[in-house]
Order: sequence, then C-alpha cells, then structure tokens
Amino acid sequence: MPEEDAEQAASAEVTPALEGGTYEIIRQRLLNQASDLKTKVGQLDELRKSVFGSVPLALKKAERITTEHNCIPRDMIRAVGNTFIFGYNVQFGLKTSVQISDVFSIFEYKDETFHQLSLDLLNSGQFDQDFANLYKYYKETKFVKFSQIGPYLFMVFRVGKNVTDIKTFKWAIQDGSLHYVDNRSDHEFVYPDQYQFEWVRTHRDLHRFGDHPHISIEDILFVECVGGDLTIKIEDNTDSGSGILSEEVEFKDQTLDDAEIFYAKIDQIILLKIRPFQERDFRYFVYNNKLREVYRFDALKDACCILPEGHGIIVPNGYYLINGQIKIYDNDLTEMMFERMVSSPNGEDYMYVFYNRKQGNYTILPYNIISQNVDNPIYCNGFSLFKNGELTYFRVDEEPQKHHVAQIWQTPFTLEEVSSEADKDHFLYQIGNRDVVRCMAECSEVLNLATRDSTYDELYIDLVKRSADVVESYFWIDNDGLNGLVDSLNQIKETAGQAIDEFNKVNRLKKEAIERLKAVEITTNEIFEEISKSEFSLIDDFVSRLAELRKIRGEIISLRDVPYVDLERVASFEQTVSGKTLDLSEACVEFLLKEESLNPYRDRVAQLKDSLGTITKVTEGNELVENVTEAGHELEMLIDIVNNLKIEDSTQATRIIDQITEIFTSINQLKVAANKKIKELHGVEGKAQFAAQIRLISQSVVSFLDLCDSPEKCDEYLNKLMVQLEELEGSFADFDEFIVEIADKRTEAYEAFEARKLNLIESRNKKASSLVSSAERILKVISNRVEGFDSINDINGYLAADLMVEKIRGIIDDLNSLGDSVKADDIQGRLKTIQQDGIRQLKDKKELFQDGENIIRFGKHKFSVNTQDLDLTILSHDGDMCLHLTGTKFFSRIKNPDFLETRDAWSQDIISENREVYRSEYLAYQVLAWLEQGAKIGISDFQGFDDKEKLKTVQEFMAPLYAESYTKGIHDQDATKILDALVTIYKAQKLARYSPVARACALVYWELFCPTELKSLWQAKLEAFQEKNDLFPGSQFNPLYVEEIGKLISKFVEDENVFDQALVAESAEYLFHEIANGKGYVISKEGAELLSEFNAHLKKNHKESNFENSLEPLEQYPRNKYLVIRDWASGFVRSTGNEELTPYEEELASLLLCNHFDSRFVVDEANSKEITNMAGSHTVIVDDCYQLDFHKFQNKLKYFKEQAVPKYAKYLELKSQVIEECREDLRLSEYQPKVLTSFVRNKLINEVFLPVIGDNLAKQLGAAGDNKRTDLMGLLLLISPPGYGKTTLMEYIANRLGLIFMKINGPAVGHEVTSLDPSEAGNAGAREEVQKLNLALEMGDNVMIYLDDIQHCNPEFLQKFISLCDAQRKIEGVWEGRPRTYDLKGRKVAVVMAGNPYTESGEKFKIPDMLSNRADTYNLGDVAGGNATAFKASYIENAVTSNPVLQQLSNKSQKDIQAFIEIGETGSRDAVNFESNYSVAEINEIVSVMQKLVMVRDFLLDVNLEYIRSAAMADEFRTEPRFQLQGSYRNMNRLAEKILPILNEQEVKDLVVDHYKSESQTLTTGAEANMLKFKEMFSLMTQEDVDRWNEIKKTFKRNQLLGSADQSDPVGRVVAQLTSFHEGLGSIQSTLEQKLNPEKSKELSIDLNPLVAQLGSIGEKISSSMAPSAYGEAKKSKQHLSLELANKISSEFDSVKKEILELKNDFRRGNQENEVDGQTLQSTEVAEKLRSLNEGLMKIKSEIEKFPDDKLGKFKDAFEKQLNAQLEPLRKNINAIKNLHQEEYPKELELKGKQVEEIERLVMEISTLVSQKPSSVPAILRALINKYDLDSKGGTDKIAPPTRAKNDSKLKEILERFKK
Repeated sequence: MPEEDAEQAASAEVTPALEGGTYEIIRQRLLNQASDLKTKVGQLDELRKSVFGSVPLALKKAERITTEHNCIPRDMIRAVGNTFIFGYNVQFGLKTSVQISDVFSIFEYKDETFHQLSLDLLNSGQFDQDFANLYKYYKETKFVKFSQIGPYLFMVFRVGKNVTDIKTFKWAIQDGSLHYVDNRSDHEFVYPDQYQFEWVRTHRDLHRFGDHPHISIEDILFVECVGGDLTIKIEDNTDSGSGILSEEVEFKDQTLDDAEIFYAKIDQIILLKIRPFQERDFRYFVYNNKLREVYRFDALKDACCILPEGHGIIVPNGYYLINGQIKIYDNDLTEMMFERMVSSPNGEDYMYVFYNRKQGNYTILPYNIISQNVDNPIYCNGFSLFKNGELTYFRVDEEPQKHHVAQIWQTPFTLEEVSSEADKDHFLYQIGNRDVVRCMAECSEVLNLATRDSTYDELYIDLVKRSADVVESYFWIDNDGLNGLVDSLNQIKETAGQAIDEFNKVNRLKKEAIERLKAVEITTNEIFEEISKSEFSLIDDFVSRLAELRKIRGEIISLRDVPYVDLERVASFEQTVSGKTLDLSEACVEFLLKEESLNPYRDRVAQLKDSLGTITKVTEGNELVENVTEAGHELEMLIDIVNNLKIEDSTQATRIIDQITEIFTSINQLKVAANKKIKELHGVEGKAQFAAQIRLISQSVVSFLDLCDSPEKCDEYLNKLMVQLEELEGSFADFDEFIVEIADKRTEAYEAFEARKLNLIESRNKKASSLVSSAERILKVISNRVEGFDSINDINGYLAADLMVEKIRGIIDDLNSLGDSVKADDIQGRLKTIQQDGIRQLKDKKELFQDGENIIRFGKHKFSVNTQDLDLTILSHDGDMCLHLTGTKFFSRIKNPDFLETRDAWSQDIISENREVYRSEYLAYQVLAWLEQGAKIGISDFQGFDDKEKLKTVQEFMAPLYAESYTKGIHDQDATKILDALVTIYKAQKLARYSPVARACALVYWELFCPTELKSLWQAKLEAFQEKNDLFPGSQFNPLYVEEIGKLISKFVEDENVFDQALVAESAEYLFHEIANGKGYVISKEGAELLSEFNAHLKKNHKESNFENSLEPLEQYPRNKYLVIRDWASGFVRSTGNEELTPYEEELASLLLCNHFDSRFVVDEANSKEITNMAGSHTVIVDDCYQLDFHKFQNKLKYFKEQAVPKYAKYLELKSQVIEECREDLRLSEYQPKVLTSFVRNKLINEVFLPVIGDNLAKQLGAAGDNKRTDLMGLLLLISPPGYGKTTLMEYIANRLGLIFMKINGPAVGHEVTSLDPSEAGNAGAREEVQKLNLALEMGDNVMIYLDDIQHCNPEFLQKFISLCDAQRKIEGVWEGRPRTYDLKGRKVAVVMAGNPYTESGEKFKIPDMLSNRADTYNLGDVAGGNATAFKASYIENAVTSNPVLQQLSNKSQKDIQAFIEIGETGSRDAVNFESNYSVAEINEIVSVMQKLVMVRDFLLDVNLEYIRSAAMADEFRTEPRFQLQGSYRNMNRLAEKILPILNEQEVKDLVVDHYKSESQTLTTGAEANMLKFKEMFSLMTQEDVDRWNEIKKTFKRNQLLGSADQSDPVGRVVAQLTSFHEGLGSIQSTLEQKLNPEKSKELSIDLNPLVAQLGSIGEKISSSMAPSAYGEAKKSKQHLSLELANKISSEFDSVKKEILELKNDFRRGNQENEVDGQTLQSTEVAEKLRSLNEGLMKIKSEIEKFPDDKLGKFKDAFEKQLNAQLEPLRKNINAIKNLHQEEYPKELELKGKQVEEIERLVMEISTLVSQKPSSVPAILRALINKYDLDSKGGTDKIAPPTRAKNDSKLKEILERFKK
C-alpha cells in the first residue's frame, strides 16, 4: 500500500489505545458506575416529578373534524381562549367564487372535543370585501398558513407560483375577540433567521500551498477541491493529498480558490458549506473535532438551529449531537423553513417547528435535554398549543376529503410550570426545577460518555471534566436525599482519570510501535530497490545483499516483541523478506557452482597478505584485522547459505564448502600474523600516542576552563574530561606506567575545575550581594517616597511605574537568573511590605493624626510623634567623643585607640577644608595639579580660556567630588579666581615656582656634591631628553628620571643632613627641568633682590673681605662652607625684619655658595597676589579679599593633601567603623518598631484598645498640649491567651509614636533571674535580655520598655519595676559593670508588660501586688463591657490579609470591611453602601468567604471562652481534664488561609475539626481529652466518643479524689472505698438520667431509704470509733489531735444523711401526688441531689485525709475495719442497682437463675427498712415491675389506669412473696 495510506491506517488503529485487560476492567467499571449513576439520576427524576410535577409527551385522543367540502387542511390556530380557526384549500371545479366559509371554519374546544361555531368571529365587512377581491383578482390564490406575531394574527395566502408571492390579512387580538386591521401588512410577515450562526467565507489568507494545497479552517480542518476530488483533512500536511473524507468533483482541473467554501464553528463542531467549481448545488458537511469524524449532511441546506447546553445542532429532518450521534429521518420533506422554538418552563424540553412553504406541511421535533433525543417527530398540516400544554394538529392528508383527523397530545410546553403544593418545603423546591433539570441533563451527558461503545482521543478527559463540572456547579448534589449521587459522579471521574493515564501510556507505546514499523518498512524497501538495481556479477554482491536481508529480517522478527505492533503487517514483511532472501540465496548457489565465483575472495586474501608487510602502525594493523574478519564473516554467511539450501547434488555442496574452507585457512593464518605484528607495533606507538592524548587533554582543560562561566558548566566540562580520562585509561590499561600519569592528570584537572567553580560561586555571591546592597538602598528611597504620598492611588501608581521600582524588579530578575531565589523573594516581599505599610500609614495619617503630621490621637488624648529615626552618631560630650543614640540620653565614650589618634581631625568638618585651608584653595590646588599633567587640558590651554570657560573647567572637575562639599556658585567661583592667579604666577615664574628651599637643595647637591662623571652622564641624558621634546612635542616630564634623581638627592640629604628629607621630591623635579633646560639657573625676584642687598650691605659695612676670609678655610669642606654661608644669609634676612623673606634664606645661601647669579634668569613676576570679591567665608578671607603667596600656598596645600586629608579620611573610616561595630553590638535594628504586614487596625482596636491604652500612655508619657501631666507614672499590663496580638499592637503603637521598642523576652529571662545585673544571669540568653533592659534605661528617653510573657519571670524580678512605675520613676540597673540609679522622672518612657495568666506549665500567674496596683490591666482575649460586637468582628478583620480573596480589602476602607462582615452575619445586603468600587462577582465572592469566616469565628469564640474558663479554674475544683485548645487570632489566620468561596458549610466544619485535630497533637497525652471536649462543645460526638469522654471524666474524678495517696496506707484505702461509693452514686445518676429520658420512660426513680440508713450508720460508727481513739492517741503523744476532726467527720455524715432524707421526702411528696405507687422526679433534679451527695462524700474524704499518717497508729486499722464493715453491704447494693439499671429492655420475661436470686436478696435487704404500706413500696421494685412486665411496653405515662392497677397488684404480690 502507499506509504501515507499505511501510516494513516496505522494511526487509525491507535484508538482505542488501551490494553485489552486494562481496557475491559476500566470499561466494565465505568459501565457499572454508569448504571449506578443512571439509577440515581432516575431516582432524582422521580423525586423531581413528585415535587414539581411532570407532563409527559403523550397522545390523549383523536378528534374528527368534518368540513362541508372535500379539502386539504392547511393550518389551525388558537385565536381567542379555546376558540380555533381552521384553514383549508378547496377544489371547486365549476364554482366561480370562493366564500370565507369555504376556506375557514371556527371550532370551540370544550369538554375535550371540538364544536363548530359560526364565522361571527371573522365578521368584518372590509375583510369580506378584501377576501373576495383576493380570490377575484388572483386566480391561483391558495390559503397557506396562520401566523401570530405579537398581538396580531396573520392569514397568509399564496397568490402566485413562487412561495414568496404572498398576501396577508392582519387581525388584532383584543379583548377576547378579533378586529380586522388591513391587507397591506405583507412586509410584517417574516420568518426568523434560518441559521442561528454566521457562515464565514474562506479567503486567500487561509490558503496553504504545497504539493497538495488546501484551505485551513480554524487550523483544525483542511479542505480542498483540487486534484479531481473534494478532500477534507485533519492534518496540515500539503505533502499528502489523502484525508478523512474524499468525494469526486465534476470539474477536475479547478484551482484552490475556484471552489466556494463557507464554514461555521459551533464549539467542537465545524459545519462546511462547499460548492466546487461549476457545480450547481452546495455540499454540506459536519465535522466533530472531538471524534475526528466528518459526515455529509445536506440537511443543513434549508435551516439549522443550535441545541441548548451545547448538545449539537438540529435540522428539519434530523439532528447531530456533539457525542457523535446522528439522526436523519426518512421522509421526503425538503425546503423546510425554521419557524419557531418553544421551550418548556422547566427547561427540560424544547420544540423546534419547521415549515414547508410549498406543501404547507409542518415538522415538529420535540427535543429532551435529559435523554438527548427526539422521541416522536410530528408531521402535520397545522397545529396549535393550549395554555395547559396540550397540542392539537391536523394529521397529514394526501387527498382532499371531508373528514379530518385532529390529534390531541399532552405536552410539557405549558405556559407556566406545574408544581406540587404538598412539596414546597422540599429542598429541591428551594433549588428550582430548571437547575435540577440542567443537572440531570449534564448527568446524562456523563452517562452517554461513560457508556459510549467507541472511544476518541479525549473521551476520558471529557468524562473527567463533565463529572467535575456537575459536582462543582450544583452545590446541592451531595444532599443526603439524593442517595449518593455525588459519589457516583466522583467514582466515574476517578475511573476516567485512571483511564486517561492508561490511555496516554498505551497511545505512546502504539505510536512508538508505528514509528518503528514504518522505519523497518522504509529500510526494507530501500534494500529491495538496491537488489533490483544490482547486476550480481561478483560474489560480494550476493554476500552484501544477503547480509542486509538477514539483518533486516532480524529487525522484523524483533518487532514481534514490541507492544501494540501490528503483527499481521510484521508477518507480511517477514514473509516478503524471507521470500526475497530465498530467491537471492538460490541465485547465489548457482553462482557459487562456477569455478571463478570465489576468485574475488582469493584475490582479496592475497591482497591482504601483501599489505601485511607494509604495516608500520597499529592502526593499519587493526584495519587489516577488521578487513580479514569481515571477509571471514562473509564466508561464514556463504557456508550458512549453502547449508540452508536444499541442493540435490551433495557433491556440489561439498565442493563449494571445500573451496570456502580453503580460503578460511588462509584467512586464519593471516589473522594470526596480523595480530603478532600489531603487538610488536603497539609497544612502540603506545608512548607517542599516549603523549599526544595527554597533551590533547591538557589543552582541553585550558579550553574548558575558559568556557566555564558558571558553576554548572564547571561540573559539565569536568565530567567530560573525566570521561575522556576514563577512555584513555581503558585504552592504555596494559601500560602500568601510564596509569599513574593519568591519575595525576585526573587530580590536576579536578583541582583546577574546583578552583574555577569556587571562584565563580564567589563571583556570583559577590554580584548577588552587590545587587542586594543596591536594592536595600533603593528600597529605603522608595520607602521614604511612599511615606510622602497623600492617596492610595498615588502609592499604587508610583509603585507601578517609577523607575526606581522597576530597578528593584530588575534586581529581582537578576537574582533569580543567578539562582539566588531566596534573596529575590526577600526583596520582593520587602517591596510588597513597603506598599502595605505605606497604605496602612496613609490610612493612619488620615484617621489618627491630627493638628499636623506630628500629632496623633489615641482616644481622647493627643500625643506628639517623634519623627527622628533611631540611629547612632558620634558627638562631643563632656570633652570626649561619644557614641550617641538619636532621640535618647544615651552617650558612650569611645575607647578605640586608633580612633583617638585622629584627634587632630575631630575639629575638621569636611575633607576639603579645615581651619587653615579654605576648600576653594584645595579645589584650585587639585585643578592646578591636574592641569600640570596635561591629560586633556594644559596650563597654557587654561590660561587662554575666557572667564566662562575657566569656570566651566573648574565646575567639570568639581562635579564628581561631591564628598568634598563644594557649593556651586561659591566655591567654584572662588577656586577659579585662585586658580587663575596661580596659573598666572605659575607661568610667569617658570621654574621659580618651585620653593626656594627645594631649589637651593637641588643646586647645592648638583654644584658641590654630585660626582663629575655622574653629573656628565645626567647632563647628556637630560639634554637628549630635551632634544626629543623639541622634535616630538609631548610630555615634558619623565617620572623615571625624576625618581632616579630623587634617590641621589635623598642620599645626599641623608648623608649631609643639611636639608629636610621632605624636599627631595620637589628638588628632584626642579633639578630635572633645570638640567634639561640647560640654559641657566632660575632666580626668583626676591632672591635676586636679597643678593643685591646682601652685597650692598657688606660693601656698606666694608665686610666683603671678612666674608670671603671666613669661607676660604672651608673650600675643601663644602658642607661646612654651605652652613657658614647659610648662617650669614639667615642673619642678613632676619635683620631686615621682613618675615615674608624668611623662605628665601636658602636661595640666598645657594646664590652665595654657587655664585651662579645671572640677571638674564631672574624672574620679574611677584610671588604673591591679592584676590578680591571672594564669595566664600573662611579665616583666610578678610573683607572678601584673599592674599595669595604662591610658595606658601603650595607648601600649605601640599601638607594638607599629604597629612590632613588622609588623616581626616582615616577619621571618617574609623568613625563609620566604630559606629557600625557599636550598631551591631547594640543591635539597633531590633529596637525599631515594625508594623507586621498582617496587622489590621480593626474596630476593636480603634474603639476599645487605642482609647484605653491612650489613657494609660497619657499618664506615662504625657499627652501633647497644655494639659500635659508632669507627674508621669504608671504601668500598662496586657493579659490574654496566646495569639491575640499583644506584642503586635504595642509595636504598632510604638511605631506610630516614634518610640524605641525595647522588647524583653520573658521566657528568655526565665524564673532564675531576679536581678537587673547581667552578670548574675544564668545563661547567655537571659544575660542578653537583661542587657537590653539596661540599655533601655540607659537611653532614658523616647523608649517603650515592653516585657513580654511575664508569666515566665520571677516575681522578685518584677518587683524591681515597682518604683519605676510610681511617681518616683526610678530604678536600679547595671551598665558596663557599674551599678546605676536611673531617674526617669519627666522622661518620655513607657513601661508595658504582657502575659498569659492561663498557661506556663500549669503554674499560676504571679505578679507582685504592689506592681499590679500601679498597673492599668486590660484583657485582649476576652469580651469586656459592651464590646462584644467589636471583639467578634476583630477576628475577621485580623484575618483579612491571610485570605487571598479578602486581601484586596486590606487596602480599602474599614467601613467596607464592616459592611461585608455585617452581610456575612446577617445575609442581608439591604442598605449596604461601599466606599470603594466592587464588581458583582467580587462582592459575591467576598460575601461567600465572609459567611464562612463568620462560621469559623463562632467556633473559635466558643473555644476561646472555654479555654479561659478552664484555665481560670483551680485544679482541685475541676470535674474534667483541663481544656488547652485555643481560639485566638492566630488560629483564625491559619484557618482563613484555607477558606475558599466554593466550600460548603460541612466542609468548613471539617476544616475547623481538622485544624484542631492537628493542634491537639502538640498536647501529647492531653490530645484525646481535649479533642473529645471540643467535639462535645459543638455536638460532633459519636456514641463511641460519648462513652469514651464519660470514661475519661470518671477516671479524672477518681484521680482527683484519690490524689496522691499511697495505696498501702489504710486511710488511703478507706478513701478509695469512699471513692468507689462515689462512683456508685454516679452510676445511679447516669442510670436515672438514661431511664428518665422521655423516649424510654418518664416515670422512673429510686428510693434512697437504704442508702440513708446505711450512710447514717457509717457516720455514727466513724464518730464513735474515731473520737475515743483519736483522743487516746492525743493523750499518748501529747499532741493536739483529732477530736475536732472526728466531730467534723461526724457532722459531715450528718449533712450527707440530711441531704438524702430531703431527697427521700421529695420522692415521698411525688408519691402522694400520683395515683399509683412510684415516684417521679425530673432527671435534672435527681442529678442535682446526687451531686450534693457527692460533694458531701468528697468533704468526708478531705477530712479523713487530714489525719497525720504517722500519728494514727493502731487507730488507723480500727478505723479502716469499722468503716469497711459499714461500706461493704452498701457497695454491694449500689453495684446491684447499677447492674440492674444498665440492662436493656428484654422482649419477654426472663427472671431466672442468678438474676432472680440477686433480686430476691436485694429486695430482702431493702424490705427490712421500709414499712408495710403500699405507698412505701420501694421505687426499685416499681422499676423492676415496669422493666419485666410484658404488658407495659413503654414509659408509665402511656400506661392506662387499669393496666397500672394490674401492675400494682403484681407488685404487692411479689413483695409479699419475698417477705415470706
């Protein structure tokens, strides 16, 4: 078959793609589940019908309507009420005129039959005339139909041959009659659109070109009419012309765009309307995208409607459903028009009406959305509907006749829904019939999918989706009354999900099988093609082709094991290949019989032998071996071929094999020789090859390291290298010496890549850290900016569009790309926090802040807000540099020695200026140095600039020096003026710009101390350098030369000690320029004048000879000579009295020494200049004038740059370092209060907590304004169970007030700490907390001291705060090891303590009385006063940020939240107005969540109250285990996270229960009891839970009674006896409560006379026994013992006896009020009495326990014996009563055996204590009679008086018998 057809066929077999066994299992499971679903849907349908009623489609009767003439009925219509107009067409023949009665007749439907009426209804003169004219002027007039459009009735007639040639008569239906309107309304009679969709015409943009072009329909379907056929394809493949449907076209040679193609897409259905080129009619197709099926569907040509719920489409003669079901009715009706659609009120049935305009026939198709079919198509000649849904129509008549059948059907198409009055309370009635029908329809779709015989690709996906949609769309589907309908749907969904997994797996395997089969086919065909082309002139041709056939045959056979392969096709391929192999083998044998057939092998072997001698490499040897082996395989194949063929002449076979064997022998010999040669060569080549491989690997290491730009790539390339080394090791496994070298190379590569990897990781981390640092800086800017906005929209707009925010988002992306998602998430969260904090702070500003930004109101008090951030600075304090916390009184002297060394810089404020240097000077000095370098601008260039350009140059230089604090317009202008003067002097003085001392130093060295040879050398070098500059202008400076000259001068200065070492650099630079110039030594104007004046002075005083004589002896001592000359020069300069000439002493000395004066080299420019109009201010500027001395300026600025600037920079560095170290030590960031993102300032906080806290803070901090208190004192004490936001609230308040929040962690402090001295704390954690507390005291201002969880602190520790909280405001502390007394009087310090009085391992909450007296105490976890509403609302308000649906409310008005809470609580939305805008969908979703949160809130409130109630109770008064589950805000937030709008009430309850199950697990042994108590609170207990809870409470009570008594103690055992008695009474109580249940018996009680008597006896015995014994023991031991105790016990027994007597009297009074014996009391009264008895017994127990065990002696034994003797019979009686009452009611009397004996014994004991009167008959006997009397089946209230009398007589009889 063609390749594409084969592929298509293979693909078609993919479906169904499930294994046989798995498919059958899933299929059967689905069928069973579908059957179950069908049953339950049927039950739902029956239930629905019983609630809403049902009207089936059924034939009621048939009526015959008789007409005067033979005619064909055309239509009918219900005109008014039950009056019908029938229309006919009559053939009269010779009759010339037609009357109205010939066409119309009127009938009334009454008593279920038609009665003909007169035509008065149509009585209208105008109508008569118009009717007559119609038939008069139009000879072909025929009545067509009736039509009602709105309130008008149209009579339609056809007056021509075309169906469009019509005339109408228009009637108005008014007031129960018809009123003729006109005959000019033809245009009003129209039919609806015949297609409920738009046909879309294809265009050129949809064309796909190729070998087989086609047109794309929505990229789903592909259509073409080229190539002689109309083809529909489902693959966009222009290489193939095949598709899923193909039909011939009339015109074969048409192009792609010749055909007219229209389409319409309706969900998964695509309709096609195609007319190939030059064809008359369109062709119609329907394609199902789910099923990948296409059908010819020409019924579309007339009309098409879309079925409801997306079921499919319906046409006049059939329908097509989305599930693939297609139905075409076999009738000849064509050219049908869609007229209308009628739906039933319940939405279950739809009636589609189509009309044939030529024949006048109607087609009625009633469609049911549940069954998804059309049950009974109706064909008629006219129809009409009654209000009650009855349908009447004319049956189609083929011939004219007088008698016409009109059938009457009952249909569901009523005008209003039918309902059952009796079932309006049913839950289905509340839902509505339409929703139920829609649900059933969707269930039917699930059924259709589940029971589908054939599958398609997405069948099970659709099944899962449909099942899930039904369950999720109809919340009521899990109602218990629906018999588990939801379970059936969920089971189908689960099974379909399993099928999807299996379907995908099998589909994948089948496709793989198809691909493998196709690949084998292609290979096989290629081999066949090669065989057909081969000439087979050589044996090699046969061998190679046979080898290929053998290989491909093996592959074909292997395909059999491939799952889901087409075994038939595999067998076919194998058979084909086998046949081909056989044919070729036979041809091969015939060829082998020829003598020359094996010559190619012989020649080949000979050639291989010749090549053996030429082998020089191992690779050549290996190649030879491979060739030899290949030849051997080919010969083996030949032998195999010969052996497998039937050769009749065996000698021929033997001859062939012998020839082959001969060649084999040569091959084996050749192979051995080749292997031997290879072994020889291997040793020689191995070393060279190994060396080359190692070099290659080394190069790879270098290359790979260059490519490694990430740690992941390092691992990748290292693995590649390791693989190469492994392969190399395997290749040279025989060379031991290479293995060691490979191991070394492996280690080397590993270390190199690991080092590279570490570098990359470090680089990545550095980059990430840099990004984080940048983000932190930007976030600070963003935070500050956000705080300044005035509206939420401004905040959101800024965060959405600002470049800074985009930069943050870019940093987040960069961090994610670096793989550091942790830091990225952190920054993302901080950005979100800034937004939320900004919005929250904005709301607070608007609602809390008043009188400006720095005043906030809490309740009735206003407080000033500190806006200064907590930070650390360095200030001078008391003469020392100290660390200071802003806004506080904290000062700490700095002790860092390095910092103290920078004392000189402390007075310097900026780096560019101090007291001696003006910053403009420093700027001018730097610019001059920059100009000297001449990198961009030289000094000459600058000098040529105008003033603006000079200023611009300075400003550009100044721009990046922002750290030097230059002010534009001041310092830049001053610097420009100074620089201009400097440049002028610089250029004029030339080399005289160097200081006189430096020039003198250089000249003295050069002239007197530099060796002659060295001087000549340097002169030559520098002259050459100058020649170079003249020829190649460029840099006038050679740093290397200057450095070398500097070394020479430095050595001179060091050796001679004449000049300062600091002059070396300047002297070297000057000498370099002077020698390079080579003209002469420059002399300053001042120096020349001094020389002249010196000589004149000598001459004037006649001292020339003296001066010369003093120097003459020193000619050989240049150093001494210079010193003498310098002394003379110094003396002369000083004698002038001009201090400004002092710097020129050295220059004068050098002139006198070297005698190099030349007037040509004297500089005329002055060294100083006055600059006026200076803008800045400094000590160097006097009256806006600045005196510039060039040399002083240079020296001063040089010193400033080299000394002051570095020292100040070091000072700043150390300052930052000291501050940062101290900041880390103090952990300042922890003390800045931060508002939690989850914090909500709810109504409770606004209206309750902020006002009361404001009252307290007004006492502690003082309110703002004139009314501020000066007597600051007090303490704020907050208590509540955990999770109510005590810390969060106070941190919020501290944040808003700008206070430092010093939180002291109580659990970290612990019970052991009792002092404020950190050194006395027992552990590091406690020490740190105490240190923080002392730091807060050291701060002493603007601080809130917050002690958290004080229940964990020692009361002695808390006592330290007493004086701090009163008017003294003092406290003792320890700071830096020294005790301090902190006086905080008048300071802004608040003390707040918080704790949970209900926990701390069961310990009681202890706080000193004197401290609590000073505190304002508030409970945040309990309802106080009239704040219950706000407290309840606070649960939900605090949870807003935790729920994803409600998060949007956190940024909205508080009123909106309150409004939603109100809706959630009341369910009413009346009069609710929102300040923000919400869509309807948002409101519904928020309300849904809010309603569920209200449910959760109510649960948590009850849990909270129970927790507080239980925790507040002392252990000795408990009757059940302690309840430790909590209902706090924290629990609410956890639950709110999981609340979704879709949850129902039960799911919310389950969510709460699951939450507390998890919470209870942390209680370990208390988990069970707490969970049972929780269930009891909310009536969630099963009977098993009830029994277990009662058992736990009993055990708890028993343990409470026993306490810790030793069981070996006699008194302890007596107490145990009393406890047993207590349990007995408890069992009686429970029995009474059970029996007094109204459902079983309302008259059942017990007579306690025996208990009264015996209990009284116990009391008397104990009193009489204990008193003397205790008295005697007291005498013996001389201790005050026990008479008082004995009397107490006796009185307690009397009290118990009194209680029992009162109870007995109550019973007796009850007897007197009843007609019969027996007592009746309410169970609650009995329970109360018994509880009173129990309390009495517990008192007795407690008194007995007070006896000292070691003092009772023998008395204990006597006491125990006496008490046991009295208790024993009582215990038996109680146990007997307990056993009797706990039995269930028997069906018949069974007083036998031991049971009877027990009853007799019991009655005998009781009867001795009662009188003989019937009225005193014990109630226990009454209970027994009632219990075992066959006549009394229920409670005594239901027993008739005769029956009661009968029972009484039986009672007396039994009593008498027992007495006897």
